[in-house]
Parts: sequence; structure tokens; C-alpha cells
Amino acid sequence: MSVAAHAQTCANPAPYQGIGGPGPTLTGTTCGGDTTAAGFCGGNLDAPGPAYVIQMFLDGTRTFTAFYLTGGAGYDAIFLVSPVSAGCGTNAACTATGDSGSPIPAGDVPDGEFYLIVTAATFDAPGACGTFTVTRDGALPIELQEFTIG
Repeated sequence: MSVAAHAQTCANPAPYQGIGGPGPTLTGTTCGGDTTAAGFCGGNLDAPGPAYVIQMFLDGTRTFTAFYLTGGAGYDAIFLVSPVSAGCGTNAACTATGDSGSPIPAGDVPDGEFYLIVTAATFDAPGACGTFTVTRDGALPIELQEFTIG
């Protein structure tokens, strides 16, 4: 299963919840994404390019061991996890960070609601953006969004 999505912002994050098994794969682009942050992780991580913001909920029922990121051709993407309660952007604390060579282990992220933010690597040129793919090797918990009795 693959979920294609357009650039999302802190004000309007893309949802990332899955139903069983590996994936889903989320593909997108940071081009045209959120540019409101001067940096991430409490200002300790530069924000050279726009960001794509994903919102997810994790609890003890998750079965994956890591999140993986792949940047598109010529794009050095990084990703970080920030608690929703900490906000989204410059002053938000980071729970974990990773890149194409360093996945984010599930054990590094406690239960709760988080932003998964994809952006350019700190060594990229100002305004750098590109395509990316985020996936995982198991399932996130399922959150009921609507229930109707007919």
C-alpha cells in the first residue's frame, strides 16, 4: 500500500496511520512545504529547506522496529520526531532524528502523538527540497476515526 501526499505543514499535517503489516509507504515532496521554522529540535538543527509534516499516534500495540527514510535523486533528506505537545518547528524538542543511512528505531519514540518532519539535511543549500519516501517494517496502532450504527 502506498500513500501519495502533497506538501503538508505544521498547521495541516499529513496523517500517517497504518493497518497491519509493513508500510504503508508515504511518498511526497518537501518542495512547497512548510517554511515557518528557522530550525528544528529547539533551534539546534538548521532548517535549510522546506519541511513536510506528518502527524502520527503511537501506543504499545505498534509492531514495527524502525522508520526508514529515502531521499529522491539528488536530495539529502533527514527526518525527526517531535511530540505534538511540544509544538512544531523551531522551539519544539526532538525525540529522535534520522536520515537515509540512519533509521529511527521504534524504541527511541515513546507512546504518544508526534510530528514526523522531513526536511533537507543541514549541509544542503538554502531552499533545498526534493522527493522522499518514509516507510516502516511493521504496524502502527489503529485509531478509530468514525463509527456509525446503521
